[in-house]
Amino acid sequence: MQVELGLEELETLASALVRLKFEEEVPPEPYFGSPRLAAAHRRIVDSIILECERMGEPGRVARWEAWRKWPARAHEKLVIIRYASSLEVWDEWEDEQKLDVLRTCSAPFTPSEEELQDLRREIDLVRNFSAHGDLP
Repeated sequence: MQVELGLEELETLASALVRLKFEEEVPPEPYFGSPRLAAAHRRIVDSIILECERMGEPGRVARWEAWRKWPARAHEKLVIIRYASSLEVWDEWEDEQKLDVLRTCSAPFTPSEEELQDLRREIDLVRNFSAHGDLP
């Protein structure tokens, strides 16, 4: 089955999904950690960019590509750190499992592997500090 949506509908959907995932203090479960939602959200943004390219709108393409870059996402980063550092199973996971979770949580944004590693280290530090009572 294929569903066709217009560009403006896709842009609205992409924006609404970001608000759903990141606007509240407590990320919405089961959506926040959903690999299916993450994949769909990435595909929506990819489709927006492809359609803008097809329409010959390089400025719009550049805005969407800049929008999805990780360095501009300070708020989302904090939400993910708060969420992941609260997961009881975090310390049981191998590094690759942690990175997979962070890829899912950060969707539709596109942190590089280095940025994901930095995020993982920050979460590990927060967990370490809180385990020792060093955080308020």
